[in-house]
Amino acid sequence: MRLTPGSVPSGIRQRPVTVPINLHRAKPPLPLLSRTSVVRTRLLFLVALFALAAIPLSAGTKIVRRWVVTDEPMPKIEKILVIAVLENYLIRQEFEDEMERLLADSGVQGIRSHMVLPPRNELMEGELKERIKEGDFDSVLVIRPMTVRKETEEVVTSVSGPYFVPPTPYYHFWPYWNMAWGQVHATSSYLKENTIVNAEFNLYSTKDEKLLWSGETETVYSKDFGKLAKTYAKTLVKQLKKDKVVGTK
Repeated sequence: MRLTPGSVPSGIRQRPVTVPINLHRAKPPLPLLSRTSVVRTRLLFLVALFALAAIPLSAGTKIVRRWVVTDEPMPKIEKILVIAVLENYLIRQEFEDEMERLLADSGVQGIRSHMVLPPRNELMEGELKERIKEGDFDSVLVIRPMTVRKETEEVVTSVSGPYFVPPTPYYHFWPYWNMAWGQVHATSSYLKENTIVNAEFNLYSTKDEKLLWSGETETVYSKDFGKLAKTYAKTLVKQLKKDKVVGTK
C-alpha cells in the first residue's frame, strides 16, 4: 500500500503524542519604581555614612606617649598620693576626687593631695618628704600642664545630597541614576577654635624615689570642669591598668 505524506493507513488509530518540555519561568523584571526605591535606599545609606564622617569627634583626652619601667619588676602599688599641679583649684579638686574613686575600683587607695597639701607649692622639700612619710604612701603621681596652644577646625552642621527634595529628574530613572552619584557636600559650617593642653604625668616610688611610669597627654580644654577632670582621670586610670601598674594581683 502506497502512503503519501500526511496520510494515515486505515485501521490505525492516531494518538496524540505529548513531548515534555521543561521551560524555566523567568522572573518578571522589577518595576521601575521598585528599582528606583532600591537605588534611593542605597544612596541614603551612603549619604548618612558621609554625614557621620563629617561630624567631629567629641572632645576629650588622649595619651600621646608613655613609658613604663622595664629594667626591674613593678612594685606593688597600694596607696598613691595624687597631686595635680594646677592653678585652677576646681579642676584640681574634681580630678583628684575622680582619681580616688577610679583607683578604688582597682583595689588601690588614692589620696587626694588637696586634702593633705596646700593649694600651692608652699612646702619645702623636707616638709613634703615628711608629709609623704607620715601618710605611708608607696608612690606619688604628679600631673602637670606643659604647653597650651590654639587649633582651628571646621565644624559641619549640615550636609546636602539628592534625597531631601524630589526634583524633576527623580521621576525618570536614568536622569535620577546619573544624579544619584553626585558628591555629598556641606551646606553649612563654621570655624571653631579649640584650646589644646599638653600635660605630663609621672609616677614615682616613695621607697627609692625612682620613676615607675611616665607619659604625656593631649586634652581639648573645656569650661565644663567636672567633665574635663573626670575624662582625664578615666584616661589615666585606664592606661595604668593597661600597663599593669595597678590592678594586678
